[in-house]
Amino acid sequence: MAEAFRVLKPPWFRRGDSVWKHPVQGRRAEFIGGRTGRGVAGLAANGRAGYVGRQPSTPGKVIRQGRLFDRRSGRSVIVAIDHALDHGMIQGLEDMERLLTSLVAAEPDGLLVRPATLKQYASLLARRGGPALIAALDSRMTASVPGGEVMGEEHVLATQVEEALALGADAVKVLLIFGRKDLHVHAMNLHRVARVIAEAEKLGVPVMVETVLWGLSIPKERRHDPGLIPHICRIGAELGADIVKAPYAPGVYRELTARLPVPVVILGGDVTGEEAMYETVAQAVAEGAAGVAIGRNVFQAESPARVTARLLEIVHGA
Repeated sequence: MAEAFRVLKPPWFRRGDSVWKHPVQGRRAEFIGGRTGRGVAGLAANGRAGYVGRQPSTPGKVIRQGRLFDRRSGRSVIVAIDHALDHGMIQGLEDMERLLTSLVAAEPDGLLVRPATLKQYASLLARRGGPALIAALDSRMTASVPGGEVMGEEHVLATQVEEALALGADAVKVLLIFGRKDLHVHAMNLHRVARVIAEAEKLGVPVMVETVLWGLSIPKERRHDPGLIPHICRIGAELGADIVKAPYAPGVYRELTARLPVPVVILGGDVTGEEAMYETVAQAVAEGAAGVAIGRNVFQAESPARVTARLLEIVHGA
């Protein structure tokens, strides 16, 4: 049993902005990294910079989260294809079998999907060395028909952690939406996220919390507000997130990722030009982001597999 617990103790510790290796056999602690162009240098398998922070708290989380982050770089490229529950027949997700076949062949580190996708396409996803699978459990609702007039704001938990685990998920994802007009809706969203995290802890399942500024009181142009993003990420981490998914804002990620005890991956958001997206990803990784979780900019591209391959080069080659 002692050996099992020893696996959970990271071989390094943080001292201010520096990273040190624990002393061995009476030797002094060894300096292995500090503030760099990539944020805080971490101890990855090949000595390159990678994420440094709180380790997952149970053996189950250690194993499952280890499937999501590349051992050499310490980062992850996740393709998000969980949009249809909110948007219906969205462009790029019409033929899920074809898309999944293409994406699995491109070998991203993870796929963010709906639990129904795990059920309906299990045979495509069941492969040795395939991408880690993250199940999106909840949904944001503003209208009763896809694309309809905004009627209000609601948040619903559509699937339980235990159900996602039974379907083969390695991790789960929930939304934490800021900027609601109704404070009660925000409070209930926070409560559901906290309950999911508590349930996942019992089952050894990592939780990704997507912290976003989508509330109706926030203008769309402020969804990447550098003054707010560090705060919403910190709140997600304080709730107990194992991974935070958040918008990118230039100039704040270096300090944010150095201070936050969990990895932060950037979301993709609205479709942009490919080269602009690649530049943003490279900048975010240089500032310490632990990777990406990008949807429409991948699955609505002419070749999702090609875009995925390029993202893998940028994220793991940085």
